[in-house]
Amino acid sequence: MTLVELLIATAIGALLLAGLTSVARQGVQSRAMTRDNDEAIYQARFALQRMAAAARATAPHTLLPPAANTSGNWFDPAYFCLNAASALIETTTTDAGCTGTRVIAERVSGLAATQPVGAGALETMTAVVALSLDVPASGTPLTLSERVRLGGGVK
Repeated sequence: MTLVELLIATAIGALLLAGLTSVARQGVQSRAMTRDNDEAIYQARFALQRMAAAARATAPHTLLPPAANTSGNWFDPAYFCLNAASALIETTTTDAGCTGTRVIAERVSGLAATQPVGAGALETMTAVVALSLDVPASGTPLTLSERVRLGGGVK
């Protein structure tokens, strides 16, 4: 093999590796986006599980519309609210200012607690809790919801 052949082979190899760099970069970016999305889903599911547990521990009572981005007194004594740092806080109903420190989800853009549409007499103690989280890598919010029923807790 001559020096010219060796240089040509090296140049061709360098071109192939340069092309693979962008493919590898896209793979790493895709993995980061998937990881961010999975983390957001995990946090949202955990938060919804905490709210469902609070609902099961709450005695049935009349559900009045809660303030925006809070659970109101629906899961009394537990209270879920969104603070100024976009964190979902689990605290008590006496903490109306949402100053608690128990963060159960971050990057939360919205919390909604509503009764199901067309709720009949059997569903008056049922709530739909929706949680929206920002996923920076994808640029779109992720919203998960869960239907919970107030359980047999004692007031």
